[in-house]
Amino acid sequence: MSQKAHKTALFLAWRYLFSKKEHNIINVISGISMIGIMVSTAALVVVLSVFNGMSDIIGGWFNALHSDYEITLREGKSFATDSFPTQQLLQLPEVEVVNEIVCDMALANYDERQELLYVKGVPDGYFQTNHFDNMLIDGDTALYKIQQPCVILGTGVAGKLEVNLLSYKLMKMYYPKRTKKNFANAAEAFNTQYIIPNGVLCTNTSYDENYVFCPISFVRQLMGYEGEVTSMEIQLKDGVNLPKVRNKIADIVGDKYVIKDQREQEDSLYKTMKSEKFMIYLILAFILILAAFNIIGASGMLILEKKTDTAVLFSMGASKSLIQRVFLYEGMMVSAIGGLLGTILGAFICFLQQTFHIVKLGGGGAHYIIPYYPVQIHFVDILLVLATILIISLLTSLIPAYNLKKSNIYRNSAL
Repeated sequence: MSQKAHKTALFLAWRYLFSKKEHNIINVISGISMIGIMVSTAALVVVLSVFNGMSDIIGGWFNALHSDYEITLREGKSFATDSFPTQQLLQLPEVEVVNEIVCDMALANYDERQELLYVKGVPDGYFQTNHFDNMLIDGDTALYKIQQPCVILGTGVAGKLEVNLLSYKLMKMYYPKRTKKNFANAAEAFNTQYIIPNGVLCTNTSYDENYVFCPISFVRQLMGYEGEVTSMEIQLKDGVNLPKVRNKIADIVGDKYVIKDQREQEDSLYKTMKSEKFMIYLILAFILILAAFNIIGASGMLILEKKTDTAVLFSMGASKSLIQRVFLYEGMMVSAIGGLLGTILGAFICFLQQTFHIVKLGGGGAHYIIPYYPVQIHFVDILLVLATILIISLLTSLIPAYNLKKSNIYRNSAL
């Protein structure tokens, strides 16, 4: 079809859309279709933006816990530090520090209460380098007190063990011996160490429930990892290009090791959030499809009302494809206008929520970590919503336009 025919079809569709109809019900159905698409689109934009806001906040909490890169052995649990190119990594101008880490599960006993948790051994200065100080809610992050090793606990662990930092009670930790094991005597099957509770961290993540931090020398002695680590954590200087640095690190460490950035260190979390967002999109897109199906009824009634005009156009030389496109474009215009208005409305609602925090979590009366629903509009989501509306409107408008091709309406001339 020529460009002139396209313009003609668009002009006629525009006139049919806003012209007064003989049957007012067509205007009503078209209006309902447009409003339904507008509301559904606005809901889709708002819900996806709220989900983005939640994901950004939760992801930020987890990212604050992790170094820029974590390096682990591709096969195996631990590796010797003397075989790892630490000095070569430190010579990179982008690298600020390389931390040795030993982490594994152990049994903690405090005042006759026991809990199985992850014990993470970290070097001196770890909390300052990784900016943990702003997460401290009690005690301090010193790993030694009067030359005695100290443990820093998550709020969940401290609550389950009912730790009192002022009681000066020691925490006892058990870890299975890696070499000689005497199962006949349970006491000899475990390494046992004592440590002083010295601080409580609140990270607002699942780490609060099952992680504690100890000096790496203490953990090595407890777990028998002398001269070994389970991972290396790399903290970079501010303002560096992460992908380029990653390539440099990969060239140094080789294929024997796996390099994970902050997102990859919480890969399951981000995959779960991505899957949840996709399911939300599918549910709301299905609602949008139901709203768009009113276009079929409105277009069908319009075709019947304009059968005289259609016969006149056909007798004047208009092709069947041009007449079909008139009603196809008319249906798509209803969806397009409703979709654009819905996108603008959804973005405006997000702007109001982001600026004035209108909708509170828990009605605003309770104390929450996030006091209001966070919103974050992503341009990719807007494009996805508009593309969804375009596809749905095309499919719903094609049905009456295609049925027009098989009808005898072209022979019903009023001349």
